[in-house]
Amino acid sequence: MGVLPEWCPPYNSRKKDPATGEEVFCICKKPDSGELMVGCDGCDDWFHFSCLKVPQKFNELVFSFFCPYCQCGITGPGASSGNLPKTLWRRKCRVPDCYKPCAENSKYCSETHALSYMRSLVDRVEGRGYDAQDVLRQMLQNSDLTKFQQIGCEGVPTPPDELAPGLFEGDSRLRDLGSQADKIRTETRPEIEQQLKKLERYMAWVKTVNHLLFASASEDQDGPSSSKSSRALKRKKKSTKPKSVCGYHPRLEIACSPEEFASQYDETETELNSVCCKLRCPRHSDWSGIQETSLRFQLETLESSLERLALLQKIRQDQLKMQVYKELSKSKQA
Repeated sequence: MGVLPEWCPPYNSRKKDPATGEEVFCICKKPDSGELMVGCDGCDDWFHFSCLKVPQKFNELVFSFFCPYCQCGITGPGASSGNLPKTLWRRKCRVPDCYKPCAENSKYCSETHALSYMRSLVDRVEGRGYDAQDVLRQMLQNSDLTKFQQIGCEGVPTPPDELAPGLFEGDSRLRDLGSQADKIRTETRPEIEQQLKKLERYMAWVKTVNHLLFASASEDQDGPSSSKSSRALKRKKKSTKPKSVCGYHPRLEIACSPEEFASQYDETETELNSVCCKLRCPRHSDWSGIQETSLRFQLETLESSLERLALLQKIRQDQLKMQVYKELSKSKQA
């Protein structure tokens, strides 16, 4: 188990204010006041940037956040597995005063900032009394492109796989990294993609159910009216949120057709076939959006893991190559 930072108080499992009954969050155990917060991917609690001593301008750079308690193994998956997680950050744009993440295959958040950064380098050269174009011209004139193109073409060593057949296949570390990547591609990622498709199918079913239950009532509200008072009432009703059942189901199972469900629906009941039928359900507020966001974030995290594993494989292969060349060098010296 890790050690908490000095500024972090001991873990408190309290979820509600004993005096007001309001839900509390963060290490400060205070209600949500609208201040910028970040959700922990380990314990699902929410934390204020200010309480974590993290500047708010870093909010777009957070890739995968784990609170101090999860990073120490007090809460979250690391508490039982022993694998303590760490917060992952996206690469910051190279422009000093920009705190947006880099675009794909770039050191900058946008083409505009890439040009701005290069312009600043030119300005620094010119600020020292040099002509930037003249400097570049002299560099090209003094460069021997023929020699540059021939670098590495002479004395190319024999590939390591010819010197040591089965070099990569026989390494246990490489096999382990390959197994981890294969498991993500063939098991973990397809499973999450299947969950996402299941959620999309179920939400389409819920949408159809709500249309069958409440579409006619909505049309009645929007019907023709001649009196001034009726027109005022119509405007008022249009401004209210349309009725819809919560639709939450713990396993996202579709037990019957939308038409059959609508025929069995009773507005006095809060549940039908394990489906939540509350019209205003604070317990399951935006449950579908939260689940979709979580699944998509898991897919994004898996892609990041595959990139990391590929990099580790490349590093390990380079290490094995160096070992072969070192052994070859020793044998020649002997």
